Parts: sequence; C-alpha cells; structure tokens
Amino acid sequence: MTHYQNILVAIDGSKNAEKAFTEAVALAKANNSKLYLAWIIDEASLSTSSFAVSKILKEEQSKAKMVLADLVEQARNAGIENVEEILEVGEPKTYITQTIPKNYELDLIVAGATGKGSLTREKVGSTIQYIVNHAPCTVLMVK
Repeated sequence: MTHYQNILVAIDGSKNAEKAFTEAVALAKANNSKLYLAWIIDEASLSTSSFAVSKILKEEQSKAKMVLADLVEQARNAGIENVEEILEVGEPKTYITQTIPKNYELDLIVAGATGKGSLTREKVGSTIQYIVNHAPCTVLMVK
C-alpha cells in the first residue's frame, strides 16, 4: 500500500466535496499525512460587471473562509494534526493540477466526482476529468 505524506482535498461547497473531505481525512489519519484543504474560486464563474465581480468575490471568499475554518477544525478533531487551508481565485483545474502540486509536493489529490459547477460541465469540461488526466500524482475520485 502506498504511503501518502501530502494529501490535497478539493473543496467547493458541494455534497461530493464533503464526501471527498471525509475520505481525505480518513486517508490522512491512516497515513499520518499533512492534509491540504483547497478552495479555488473560479474566476470564470464571476459576473462580467466589475462591481458585481467584486461583490460576488467577497461573498465567495467569506463563505469559503467559513467552510474551510470549519473543515480544519473537523480534521483536527478527527486526529489530523497537520492541516493547512488554501484559498485562491483563478482557474481551479490549473491550481489543482499544476500550482498546488508544485508548491506542496502532493502525493494524492482527493476530489468529488462532481462539484457545484456540474451544470456547466458540458460547456467547459469536467474538472475531475481534467484533474485525473493532468495531475502529477495519484487522484482519488469520490462519489
């Protein structure tokens, strides 16, 4: 069995992200791993109005910070000592497959089969499909 030292779980507020989080916590505990919780706010999903973008972005950041703080506490209560949150604005696919793995030497990425952006999947492509095809490490897709 592979030993994972650095595990990333993609968080976006969806039910499948919650399931991915639960799985990632179990894996991190079993492997005594560092757990990274990443919420990447998709800049493409923000409005075209600069005022609306700023307002929506602040709301999304506020929500993400609250959810991430709660998840960090849950992970620590489950016995994960080394937990770090990552909150960025940009293209989730790029951050999850390139930027974060490069900066954090990931062994495993855990993500839900679908996220809150699943309605736009046919237009822009599935994020999890992209992650599976482009990640530099093992990927666990959780349903």
